Amino acid sequence: MKLGIGQLMFVLMMLGLLGSSYFFVFKRAEEKRDARTLEIKGKTKALQDLRQSTAGIPDIERKISELQTAITFFESKLPQEKEIDKIVKDVWQEAERNHLQMRTIKTLKTERLAGYCEQPIQMQLAGDFKGFYAFLLKLEEMARITRLSQMKLEKISNKDGEMHAQMTLSIFFESDGASKVASSQ
Repeated sequence: MKLGIGQLMFVLMMLGLLGSSYFFVFKRAEEKRDARTLEIKGKTKALQDLRQSTAGIPDIERKISELQTAITFFESKLPQEKEIDKIVKDVWQEAERNHLQMRTIKTLKTERLAGYCEQPIQMQLAGDFKGFYAFLLKLEEMARITRLSQMKLEKISNKDGEMHAQMTLSIFFESDGASKVASSQ
């Protein structure tokens, strides 16, 4: 079998067609396939992340209910604004029960926050340290939410066990405006 120029040209054209189809068709298809494979991997990872982050959603109603119960509990611990005088009186009486002298008591500027208010009260007490310690324990046991934010103790030098205390006690309460907002929600 003899190959002629025509047949040789035909074979070369077929090889050229095969080579060009590899570069223009198959290589581009492979690049598109690789890009789609990367896109699928990215979307699969995003789907796994979504599944992981939404794993606790069936429990969300229960968690919301628990948080509502906690909010109700803490709101019950917040006195009304008009009850602040009673709490200050209770603190004063507790100091007297523990044989402390209330030198000064001064209310500072009320801080209004979301849903509640904070009333800082600056006090100066004098007396026996053991009575002061018992007073602090009673403050901790109060039914209302309080916080002791600052305290400075000084020993009275000429008397054994006697001390002078300056402290800031914060009382948290529900303002009249806050209770109206909370009840409307």
